[in-house]
Amino acid sequence: MKTIPPPCPEPDNGPKYWRSLAQLNETPEVRQWIEQEFPAGASLAPEGESRRDWMKLMSASFLLAGLGGAGAGCRRPEEQFLPFGKQPENYVHGGWQYYATAFASHGTAVPVLVKSTDGRPVKVEPNDKHPNSSGTDAVVQASILGLYDPDRAHRHTLNGNDVKLEAVRDGLAALSKKLAGQAGEGLYILAERSSSPTRARLQTKFADTLSRARWVNYEPVDFAIGRAAASLAFAADVQPFYKLDATKRILSLDADFLGAELDSSRFSRGFARNRKPGEQMNRLYVVESLMTLTGGQADHRLRVKPSDVVKVAAQVASYVVTGGELGEALKALAKGAPTAAKWAEECAKDLVAHRGESMVIAGYAQPLAVHLIALALNEALGAIGKTVELHKAEQPADTGTILDLAAALKAGEVDTLVILGGNPAYNAPADSNFANLAKNAKTIVRLGAYEDETASIRAQAATWHLASAHYLEAWGDARSSDGSIVPIQPLIEPLFGGVNELEVLASLLGVEKPAAYQQVRETFTGLFGADEQAWKKFLFQGFVEGSASKPVNLGLDAGKVVAELAGFKTPQATGFEVVISRDTKIDDGRYSNNGWLQELPDAVTKVTWENVIQVSAKTGKELGLSGGEKATDNAQAHDGQYNQTFVKITVNGVSVEGPVWIQPGLADGVVAISLGYGRKVTGRVGRGCGFDAYPLF
Repeated sequence: MKTIPPPCPEPDNGPKYWRSLAQLNETPEVRQWIEQEFPAGASLAPEGESRRDWMKLMSASFLLAGLGGAGAGCRRPEEQFLPFGKQPENYVHGGWQYYATAFASHGTAVPVLVKSTDGRPVKVEPNDKHPNSSGTDAVVQASILGLYDPDRAHRHTLNGNDVKLEAVRDGLAALSKKLAGQAGEGLYILAERSSSPTRARLQTKFADTLSRARWVNYEPVDFAIGRAAASLAFAADVQPFYKLDATKRILSLDADFLGAELDSSRFSRGFARNRKPGEQMNRLYVVESLMTLTGGQADHRLRVKPSDVVKVAAQVASYVVTGGELGEALKALAKGAPTAAKWAEECAKDLVAHRGESMVIAGYAQPLAVHLIALALNEALGAIGKTVELHKAEQPADTGTILDLAAALKAGEVDTLVILGGNPAYNAPADSNFANLAKNAKTIVRLGAYEDETASIRAQAATWHLASAHYLEAWGDARSSDGSIVPIQPLIEPLFGGVNELEVLASLLGVEKPAAYQQVRETFTGLFGADEQAWKKFLFQGFVEGSASKPVNLGLDAGKVVAELAGFKTPQATGFEVVISRDTKIDDGRYSNNGWLQELPDAVTKVTWENVIQVSAKTGKELGLSGGEKATDNAQAHDGQYNQTFVKITVNGVSVEGPVWIQPGLADGVVAISLGYGRKVTGRVGRGCGFDAYPLF
């Protein structure tokens, strides 16, 4: 008979760490939870699950481990296929091979090397040969599991009926002829942001040949605010590039650059280089509402409500930018700032004392005014061109927003709606009513990795759903954060016959050879010539040498900044303020079916598999709330561990309900909720995880 060992005892000496306020208070419910965290038999199928269902859930991991057999998992990309009757050059059976590619997301890309054995990708590593290599993060590492996800879209459909890939190509060709005959009239393309030079070329071709078509880029968590602010402030289409490795003093205005911001792995590496104790150690000032990884590293942290961030930013800037219209505009915005004048003054003095080595960075969730103040501070501190570079924006500008698209759908102006990736039926702004209005389009062509909420939309005439290929299955290209062009090359033929957006776009344009490989080659030839050796070098090392963006020397257009700040209306908030943020693991919900990311504890709360409603200890005490410390009348079971208090949050008549989490370090009077959970149509892993915060979005 097997004896179950007791939980590991706490050490008698040395520091003791606690994971929550409840553990600090030694409540019996939490003690029971800790003892059950790693129980005997945890690797067995959970209660209520049959062995067959458990095997289904684990099938992605089995495929990744190599149980896929000699079927699709061993196939090579079609463009590079060689029969084993003639062994490929340098091939060793059972040996490792590495291919340079890139993980593209949110309009940028992370250069990576992917380890492969016998034609099966198994591990993602950073490409250290890239001039701006900055490692990888959890999302990039877990992307390999997404390739083998058995819940991915397995088929192409027309009005819900399965169709062959040949029928898809014929349908796109017929649609192309129709659109060409009317110059794209009634065509709207809704896409996620991309840094692909090939997509930029095709988008420009759309504007030339289908001039009446409209292109809308949309992501619920959008990092394009930095480009919009820099373009306005410097009167040119540019975007900022922050160099933390050259910075000694940093002011973060609600920018979690070590966690939730874009390119956080590069920021983390740059920040760490100057973090060694000594006279040259950098110093970090943080103004924020949430408790973040960046706030946890701060030397001086000021927690304020979200509506007060702009006031504190203006207060700091008023000590640096004095005189003139800009100085007066900053003083006006600083009125009513929290009682932090001394904090702001000392911060400003330290930034000025390190002119040319200071940096101010604003977070993606902050309004345009905060980003403009940050840029004005960087200009006054001599940071532009040193710690902050301005790079030319390479992607075409948007020709509308998702709200413009919703208005066009409502007015019946959309004949054909093409949705490239994303899941707008789930994550579009709540007041856009997108899921219902999209049905007004006569034809919908949706390219998606899953048959999700958006896949369930049915138009009056025809609805295509095309299974999307994983980035390890398809050809493409992208620009990394420094502007370097990187390849996206497949390591495996599409497991489920998926296609990618480059092929769909080229087909809609009526291109003779729409294959993604041909489109990427054409882009490369147009930029660097038809040199076969240069192409092979591009694929081998994973970037084009010398293709990084060059800094642009521009001066701040103070007049435009003043005009924008003068028209900014400071948020007037009474009572509680709700902060809806990007989840650092499953993002905006796109990775909700990835078990590795769901299992990964949140960096601050340590919560897994769900989102919570965070409040500060003071706010929780005032409201009589508990975060898992004890049961209350309205408590519900929490993962079978211990009772959890549930609350309802109502904003403008719309409500969501979720469990409370008492979070030290959170600003008082603030309610924090993360996006991406509560999916209604998703795979088996993401089903039933957390609650949906998008009704408030």
